Amino acid sequence: MSTDLEKPGPEKSEAPEADKPRTWTGRILSRLAGWLGGHDFHYAGYLPSRPGFLLRYTLDPFFRRVTVHPRYLEQLRGLAGQGAVVYALKYRSHLDFLFFNRRYLKLGVVAPEVAFDLNLWMWQPLSHLVQIVSAAVNYFTRRRSWPNPFQDGYFHQTIKEKRGSLLFLVDQVGFRQRFLKPREDPIRHLLEIQLQMDFPIFLVPQMIMYEKAPFRENKSLWQLFFGDSENPGRLRKLGLCLLRAKSAVVEVAEPINLKEFLATAPTDGRLRDLAQQIRRELIHRLDVQRRVVTGPVMKSREEVMELTLTDPALTRVMEHLAETKKKKIYKIKKTAQDYFWEMSSDPHVFYISAMHSLINWLSRHLFEGIAFDTKGFEKVRQASQRGSLIFVPCHKSHLDYLILNYLIFQHHMQTPRIAAGKNLSFWPLGPIFRGSGVFFIRRRFLGGKLYAEVLHTYIKTLIKTGYNLEFFIEGGRSRTGKLVLPKLGLLNMVLRAYDEGAAPDILFVPTFIGYDQVLEEKAYLQELEGGKKEAETVGQLVDARKFLKKRYGRAYIQFSEPLSLKDYMAGLPRPESGELEARQHGQELSYRIIQAINQISVVTPFSLVCAALLTYPRKGVYRRELLQIIQVLHDYLKAQGVPEADSLEDLAQATEDTLALCESRKLVTPIEKEEGLTDELGLGGYSIDETKRPLLEYYKNNILHFFLPAAMVSLSILARQGFEFSREQIMEDYGFLQDFFRNEFIFSDRDPETQVTQTLEYFTSRGVVINLDPHEASYTLSASGLKDLAYFANLLYNYLESYWIVFRSIKFLQKKPRSEKEFLKRIQSIGAKLHKLGEVERTEALSEATFQNAVKIFGEKGIVLKKAPEGKGATTFSRPADEDAKEYYGRQLARFLRR
Repeated sequence: MSTDLEKPGPEKSEAPEADKPRTWTGRILSRLAGWLGGHDFHYAGYLPSRPGFLLRYTLDPFFRRVTVHPRYLEQLRGLAGQGAVVYALKYRSHLDFLFFNRRYLKLGVVAPEVAFDLNLWMWQPLSHLVQIVSAAVNYFTRRRSWPNPFQDGYFHQTIKEKRGSLLFLVDQVGFRQRFLKPREDPIRHLLEIQLQMDFPIFLVPQMIMYEKAPFRENKSLWQLFFGDSENPGRLRKLGLCLLRAKSAVVEVAEPINLKEFLATAPTDGRLRDLAQQIRRELIHRLDVQRRVVTGPVMKSREEVMELTLTDPALTRVMEHLAETKKKKIYKIKKTAQDYFWEMSSDPHVFYISAMHSLINWLSRHLFEGIAFDTKGFEKVRQASQRGSLIFVPCHKSHLDYLILNYLIFQHHMQTPRIAAGKNLSFWPLGPIFRGSGVFFIRRRFLGGKLYAEVLHTYIKTLIKTGYNLEFFIEGGRSRTGKLVLPKLGLLNMVLRAYDEGAAPDILFVPTFIGYDQVLEEKAYLQELEGGKKEAETVGQLVDARKFLKKRYGRAYIQFSEPLSLKDYMAGLPRPESGELEARQHGQELSYRIIQAINQISVVTPFSLVCAALLTYPRKGVYRRELLQIIQVLHDYLKAQGVPEADSLEDLAQATEDTLALCESRKLVTPIEKEEGLTDELGLGGYSIDETKRPLLEYYKNNILHFFLPAAMVSLSILARQGFEFSREQIMEDYGFLQDFFRNEFIFSDRDPETQVTQTLEYFTSRGVVINLDPHEASYTLSASGLKDLAYFANLLYNYLESYWIVFRSIKFLQKKPRSEKEFLKRIQSIGAKLHKLGEVERTEALSEATFQNAVKIFGEKGIVLKKAPEGKGATTFSRPADEDAKEYYGRQLARFLRR
């Protein structure tokens, strides 16, 4: 770096004769300053690009360990290309200035060379130290005063040359300086400079975070002596730098453009007032950015209990219950307190840190890697500055909340409070989960008004306090691999909390969590075959060791665009008819969230190959045909632009690897390896284990929603008597199937007519169908298109068979009404018999979850009569008095099954 750039000064004419040194000593020092730098003024707050030995070999190695996210570096480079960059730190710190100077210089972004109101004597190289001393003495001998970088134009020249600088916002020295001498306020001085510059000056608030633990309201004795984590004392900060540099991270808040600020500021505003306004805004932005990482000030469990149980609305409910149930108020309050202790979390830094260390170890042993959506998460981080976040993930495994929270913590953001089922509160996991921020809720609390009110108030208190939340909108883990219809309990409580003013805005974050393989797949299959779910116990925890003996591929985390509740509610009419309309808004919002999760679901090679293997009911498939099916399905997914695993960029290699995995798991067996068989024809092929088809179905269902438009259009075309059909006919069938399967699938929010039109256009472009008359929208099936349509249609064939089994089982209700449990048990039995007789081709059609959905829709359509229980009785089903609906749906099922 040239000498001129090292020591900027104001552009002025040569000093008059009176300013020349008056003594021989002054002349010697002036000559010495000329030899060493050639300028009159050297500032002690300037650090050369090559600092002294002490800095290079003591702190530099630790500075290199601190993480600076690439997005911040890109942002800083962009700002430097537009104007001058001035960094703003909240508290005065030599160490922080040295860090940003050295680290940014190494990273190739504009580094702060000059610090306002900071002396860096001990870090200067000897040559620059001599320059500073000699120039100061020379300056004094000339002008009988000491150098002042504000008055001498030093900072003005620094900004003019677009060199990086740094200032501090809160400190006693700086406050005294700008309070007694307002003209030496750095921000005011920068405003004066901005008025003289054509390019903008950017004030960039930033900080180094060595600790992620949230603050507590009461300071410990340690913090009183050595400072807290936000503003540690010198000894503590040095210790943090030496011991925690590897886990430290730089956070950069939104910058302020002084040129734009002055353009919008009042013309009669005083610079001193404007500077104070900017200072407050910079501090606010830094505080908000810190809360993104640490969360709000941590309150004890007892404090949260007091805030919850003394809430005026809850107090009124308790008083009303005491009056109506003729109970003493203290008993009602005691019950409410018991409910609070049962459900509430009790987070502690020790448990949070220990849990994240455990999950870090588990993730490395269980998975080959985790694909984390960093771009989507950055949008989530930015949204968190606008209000509380509610993470709403899909639920496939018990690992979901563990992995998600671990990754949120790893990416420097406060971990949310998680809603979990009370079944997970058993010892020893219960206390550990509770200490990690989990709160436990009962699966059902119908009729428990007080419990529901305490839970609602607790959630409202968490939101009001500033915590992020996380809950699974499906209610429980999906046993089928596809998203379950949303449960509205917790969502309605969040909506009610917002309506009661808990926060200015609440942002929902639809989140996808997926796996190449799910740990609990064996238990899921047992439940789908009619087995009973086993309760979580210590024994299961001990048995979980067996899962560590194998690896489960990769895990995938994707984030949808955060959904602002404030914006969403602004677009809706205010509920006028009370709770019913408000609940309808909740249902609409729940579908919007769950549709967003579907849209960001990741297609994995394993799910794609499983879908291809199940397109036919045969016990085997030729290799060439299987590869063709995979290609057809993948081409459709690519055309839809759906998210895919990186490995699918090389489809051929991904397919080979996945088939090898299927073979190792004994899901398929190459024909040549079958006992007693040889591949005389040399065509190659795979046999599919009949008992493993339900497992393949689970992973097929992970991506089935992407194929629904193509599958339903294909079913409609193939159900026609001839080869010709019209778009209106397809629309009619499409509408029927979408209504018929409304309890089965989460359909896209796109207009059905648009989906049919786009699907027909895709089939036309692929030569599957031929458009005979664009004006009349009539089509015919091409000679080569039959197979492609069958590939798509067969993705839904097992669901049609499941509904057909339930339809055939209605005869069981002829004699008398049956309970839901009895009816489902008989359906399972009838389905097994029909499968053995060959009337039902696919084993995966024998799914209890699908049977339950079929019974539900048949009840809604009047195909069976559903009677609600009286008191504690069970729901019963019987044959309908009117057989018309039954006959209509029977004909439709037979038509789509081509029977």
